[in-house]
Amino acid sequence: MKSIKKVLAGLCLFSTTAFAQEKMGPAFGIGSEVSDYPNVQWIQGEPVKKFDKNKIYIIECWATWCGPCKAAIPRVNELHKKFGDKIVIIGQDIWETNLKKVQDFVKKEGNGMSYRIAYGGGQESDFSLKFMKAAGQTSIPHTFVIQDNKVVWMPEPSELSEEALQLLIDRKFNIDAAKALNPAKKYEDVRLLMGKEEDYDKAMLFLDSILQKYPFEDTGVMMKWVLYTKMKKPADAINYLKKAYDQHPTSTIKYLYYKTLQDNKQWDVLAEETKSYLKENPGDDADAAEAMIAAYAALSGKEDFKGAAALLNTFIIKSKNPVTLMRFAFIDKLVKSDKADPAVQTVMLKAGEKSLMLDPANLMLIAELVKRNWKNNDKVTARKLTARTITSLRKDASQQRLTGILEEIADMLDKDVLPTEAQFKSWEAESKK
Repeated sequence: MKSIKKVLAGLCLFSTTAFAQEKMGPAFGIGSEVSDYPNVQWIQGEPVKKFDKNKIYIIECWATWCGPCKAAIPRVNELHKKFGDKIVIIGQDIWETNLKKVQDFVKKEGNGMSYRIAYGGGQESDFSLKFMKAAGQTSIPHTFVIQDNKVVWMPEPSELSEEALQLLIDRKFNIDAAKALNPAKKYEDVRLLMGKEEDYDKAMLFLDSILQKYPFEDTGVMMKWVLYTKMKKPADAINYLKKAYDQHPTSTIKYLYYKTLQDNKQWDVLAEETKSYLKENPGDDADAAEAMIAAYAALSGKEDFKGAAALLNTFIIKSKNPVTLMRFAFIDKLVKSDKADPAVQTVMLKAGEKSLMLDPANLMLIAELVKRNWKNNDKVTARKLTARTITSLRKDASQQRLTGILEEIADMLDKDVLPTEAQFKSWEAESKK
């Protein structure tokens, strides 16, 4: 989760702080006392102004651009639903300067992100300085657990087991005990048997004993899917995932079931399952998008590209979710095909343009749309998209850096020059500073 690039960026950004921490240690961390919550803007839920000594707080630091953060949202939401009356869970957005983007993201997540949400602001915001920078933390997701007005733990969200949270409630918490309850720990023997020893039958016995207690835990389900794949038992994998899909359809289980049907070219079953799901859940969220992509895969697998394009187009017309629309704009990368159909290509561009209209602060997307239109020899559209996006961004004072980058791109396009991949990557890195 904490990539080399992020660490290097953090070292550059916080070099002075890092030097001080090497000599003295972080100014803020486990054992630090807290009283007032930093100055933030509350987007959802009852604001927290002061920490109550009689309450437990979990502050989950995230951002809309952070993939691992978004992947952790369902897990954090499950914990909120289970412990929300005993533990205050806060999704603290940090290192972003586009409030509306964050508000729109939270709104689109709906019940899938039902806990308190606060917007912190940029790198020099109050929360960033008092918590993240003071603690020497340069990457996210990152969590602060607070009890008795003290920081007692600073894990990643994946380490937040239900058992560890219960220790907090029972006032029996300590870090070693919490780490021992890490959801991934109980699968270590299975991993060893799967990897080093390649004893798949024994690994399956170990795994099944765990799944008896935790029948649909995402990690366990995924490991069973991997085992069936290694054992070359696709029919068993499909039957198992079908059961999990019917009884406890988490986002991970849905993805694995759709993928397994797709990998085994079970196009009719895939089409029927996704059709049924979308009929019962006609939403515009990530799960609906996953089902739509799988439905598209079923049609393209049968080379019904006309039907696939029509299906996407229907969903694009209804969708108001820029993230979902962007996935459709890149659907050729998500669903591989030996054939490039013009109708599908047109719908992909349409999805990208609509996503950009809803969220113009997306350099990666506009770069892709510019390149695709340029490749199609539609230079006029490439220039118009860039100019229109610049006009939208100029209305937002917080987007001056991105506006300047797009103006550089527009200047090159006006000179009939398409920027190189290296230039686009350089701009992408600059836009995130």
